[in-house]
Amino acid sequence: MPKNEPVIFGRQFDCETCEFKDRPIIVVGTKQFATDLLANYIRSNKPAMTSVVSHLGDIPEPGGLPREEWRLIFIDCHGLDGTAVTKMLQAEGAPYLEHDIIALFNLIPGDADLSTYIDLGVRGFFFESDHPDVILKGICALKYGEMWVARGVLMEYISHKPKQTTNQDEEDVHLTPREKDILVQLASGATNEAVSYTHLTLPTKRIV
Repeated sequence: MPKNEPVIFGRQFDCETCEFKDRPIIVVGTKQFATDLLANYIRSNKPAMTSVVSHLGDIPEPGGLPREEWRLIFIDCHGLDGTAVTKMLQAEGAPYLEHDIIALFNLIPGDADLSTYIDLGVRGFFFESDHPDVILKGICALKYGEMWVARGVLMEYISHKPKQTTNQDEEDVHLTPREKDILVQLASGATNEAVSYTHLTLPTKRIV
């Protein structure tokens, strides 16, 4: 493996060996230029079938689809404030969040309720300022059932998570060992790629 090949938790970004390389990617948004631009960029760099639709409702609901037939869905958030994105996810996005992998792109830093989106089940977050290569690396992580989110955003989410829980039990407000480990490594300025790479993947449930 080349020395400069980026690795997240030991995973190599190699489409030829990826067991999920054929899972479809769908780009959703009413701004045709932005959605076509992203779709064409993905098509030119990834082997997966990539398509574009204007609205989530244009994608067949998962309904009777087998669990292993999930889609990776990118939703364009350009022009939407945090409240509008939340409402969209709670309404149109509900059936897809249960079955598919949902990622938001064209987010504006500071104008997005990331904690709510994470709690709703969104797994990928891409901002207007992100380099295009970030999306390609994010696709690899997302297809393996991991979360792709800016390191600083994830740290803020974990830091505030206890404050959002109830006071039913002291143990309810404790961070998990994994969350504590991430915070310790981030706070100590760890330099290994698994932690200090521009974006951090946090394993979630595996897609099967």
